[in-house]
Amino acid sequence: MSFPKPSLFLFTRLIFGLILFGFGLALVVIGNFGVSPWEVFHQGISRRTPLSIGTTIICIGIIILFFLFLLKEPMGIGTVANVLVIGLVVDITLSIFGEITGLFPRVTATLFGPIIVALGSGFYIGTNLGPGPRDGLMTAFNRRGVAIWKARTVIEGSCVIVGLLLGGTIGWGTVWFLISVGPSVQFFLRRLQINGLTT
Repeated sequence: MSFPKPSLFLFTRLIFGLILFGFGLALVVIGNFGVSPWEVFHQGISRRTPLSIGTTIICIGIIILFFLFLLKEPMGIGTVANVLVIGLVVDITLSIFGEITGLFPRVTATLFGPIIVALGSGFYIGTNLGPGPRDGLMTAFNRRGVAIWKARTVIEGSCVIVGLLLGGTIGWGTVWFLISVGPSVQFFLRRLQINGLTT
């Protein structure tokens, strides 16, 4: 598997965006008022195994990458970087901040986490260096005749159900993540887009 070599500017922007994305995800976990659908799944696995949340994110990402490779789905250096950087940043952030007990900092982390995730998405998606593996999974279904919204609903719904059964957290933070991250990503993409990416 080989990828075109990106410019230093695009690569720096990609990594910066992924760092922001991972930091935002970690804030939502720290808030402990409910996490995003995929994080419910990752958190559940982490609570049932010796793996940290970040390591779980990386492992699941690698598994998805393997399937995308078998399905010959288009990938880029951003796809691989997504797998490695986000999980690492989540673990580093969680180790620095630890468990927060105060109500105000928890609410603040939960409210701002998705916005930072969206900002990170605006930076790294705007580079056009490859989708994240989880987005690639949805587009793989779409290329085989399944509507994006159906693919996303089934995939993320399954993540929530399995994650809950394993002990993942769902709450108002989950709802806030779902309703805030989409519009926020669109807002930031319009201001950070490159090469005519349309939103």
